Order: sequence, then structure tokens, then C-alpha cells
Amino acid sequence: MIDSLLSEENKMFRDTVRKFAENEIAPHVKQWEKDGKYPDKYYRRLSEMGFMGLLIPEEYGGAGGSIVDLVILCEEMGRAGASIPLTHTSACCRAITNQGNENQKRIYLPDMASGKKIGAYCQTEPDAGSDAGSMSSFAEKKDGYYLLNGRKAFISNGRIASLYVVLAKTERNLSKPSKGISMFIVDRDTPGVHLGKTEESMGRHCSTLDEIIFENVKVPEENLLIPAGGKGFKEIMNEFNSERCGNSAFCVGFAQGAYERALRHCKERVQFGKPISELQGIRWILAEMEIKIQAARLLVYDALMKFEKKGKIIAKEAAMAKKFANEMAVWVCDQAIQLHGAYGYTADYEVERYYRDVRGWSMGGGTTQICLNRIADQILR
Repeated sequence: MIDSLLSEENKMFRDTVRKFAENEIAPHVKQWEKDGKYPDKYYRRLSEMGFMGLLIPEEYGGAGGSIVDLVILCEEMGRAGASIPLTHTSACCRAITNQGNENQKRIYLPDMASGKKIGAYCQTEPDAGSDAGSMSSFAEKKDGYYLLNGRKAFISNGRIASLYVVLAKTERNLSKPSKGISMFIVDRDTPGVHLGKTEESMGRHCSTLDEIIFENVKVPEENLLIPAGGKGFKEIMNEFNSERCGNSAFCVGFAQGAYERALRHCKERVQFGKPISELQGIRWILAEMEIKIQAARLLVYDALMKFEKKGKIIAKEAAMAKKFANEMAVWVCDQAIQLHGAYGYTADYEVERYYRDVRGWSMGGGTTQICLNRIADQILR
């Protein structure tokens, strides 16, 4: 069904990503999880394939891909079980591509496209997750620079990132606090940037969730990406919507991978003298899994097609796709474990890892409750 919405170039790209994921990722993810990281050569291969710079224009060394390509990439990576936070790297690339001036693009984009620099998107704080307006990070305007102080939490890839796209307030005491938020590019090696705690998480063990601390960090004025006031926060949220589409695609991919493993197991597992796929209760679960996956995929592509027409991700559609895909993927991966019986609870059959990883994706980029608020805001406006 989705094929009718894709161009021939999109389909060729999907075939390339799927082959790469099946041959170079899926056989190794289990070992990488034991090691607690993706190896450096993995990131090099992603760069060689053009995936790290997928959304970066060709003139800056990128692949010049579209948001549709990003969704294809995320889904196929999820299907292979790779929980790499590509959406965070792409969010940095997209923010600099869309909002940066020519000098910022020339300085940062080529190194991000080649994989020399990995970006991390720094919004969440210990006391400000869904409520971005309550963030306490503050960048005080000085003569030629901003003095940044604050603490960010649960930052994907924070430990390996070379640069951070950081959200911080530059104005106080506004009637609407979110209006005072600006966006900056901060180099990792800037004095005053420190790594804090790395969280021990339920899943996604190949990538880290890190605390990043900014203590009197001098950020050059030319590294201001989006200023506060005016349309600033709206532009920030527009960039955030693309991450929601990528997140949704990862969830669809994880659900697809878990479903395919469950389907194969149900055809092979014999109980009561026949494959369990012939038992009505099992058949109905498999049918429900297929329906939910297809419905979620269509919601994601509905958001993308509207983006193609309007040139920006539509907030309501992005939130709808994410809310449904998040809950669908958790349910599908849970059912995949159930269909495997006791085997599903073991590491050998991998569906338990799919469940652990996708549970984290269902919170990143805005919880399902926040998505519901976003949807309600749009339909009641």
C-alpha cells in the first residue's frame, strides 16, 4: 500500500538501506548490546553510506535526501533492531540546514555529513521534560558572546557527540516562558562543557542517555541559531516535529521486526500436533499485529505527504502518528514475546530486546500524553 506513495528513488533507497541493515547490522546487534556500544566502524559505515548526512544538502557534502528518506532509514534500522538515535543527529542537521546562516552551514554541515562530527540535541532537563517552557538553562547576552549555564538530561548520544544543538532561555519573566527560548550551536570542546551522569536504562544499551552540564560556557554570538521572540519557538517546534516522524518510523520498524520474528516462530512451533499458527487465538493476534502496523505506517506517511505539499511537518499529523505508533509498537512487541512463550523472555529470540528498546522510543520526542494535548490543541483551535 505504501509503495504507491513512494517514488522510484524512494524505493531504491529503501532497498539499499534494507540490504545494509540485514547484512551489516542485524547479525551484530546482540553482541553490540553486550559490549554496550555501537563500534566506531559502524558510524563510519553509516557515513560512507550517506546516512549520517542524509538531510544535508549536497553542496555541503550531504546526500540531499528528504524527510521521506529519513523515515525510510529509521524504519529499516528499527526493523533490523538497531536503536541508534539517528533522529537526534538528523534533528541537529535539519536545524542547522533550515535555520543556520551560510557561515554556520559551511563550518558544521560538511563534518556532520562525513561523520567527523556527531550531533546531540539538548532540550530535556532534570525538571523540564515535556514542559519546555520551564527549562532553567540560561544564556546571558554579553559583549560578543552568550554565557551559558544549565544542565541537560537524557541526551541521546551525548557522550559521543562532537557538537550540541542546545535550547536555553535568553529572556526571563515573560508571560509565556517558552517565548524566551533560543537555540545555539555549542562545540563539545568549549571550556565549561562537562559530561555528567550516564543513565542505566531498561533498553537501548548500544547508545547512551547522558547528562550534559554547561558551566559559564562562552558561546560566540555567531553560534546563535534561532533567537528568542517572534517566531523563534515556533521554528524550534517545527524542527522538533521532524524528530517525531523519525521516532514514529523507528517504532513501526521495531514492530515490523518483532512481528516478522513472531510470525516465523508461529509457523515453525508445533504444539498439539500442528503449527501454533493454525490455532485461532494465535491467528487473531497475528492479524491484529498486521492491522496495527499498517495503520501506524499510513499515519506516518500521511504526515509526510502533507509535508511534501506544505513544506513543513504538520504538528497534528506528526503527533497523531507518534502517539499511535508508540503505543502500537509496545503492544506488538509485547505480543511477540507472548507468542514465543517462555522462549520470548530469553535473549536468544531477540523479541525481548525489541520490547525493551521500543519502550524507550515511546517516550522520546514527547510522551503520548503530550501528543494527545498537541492533537487536542489543533482540533479545538
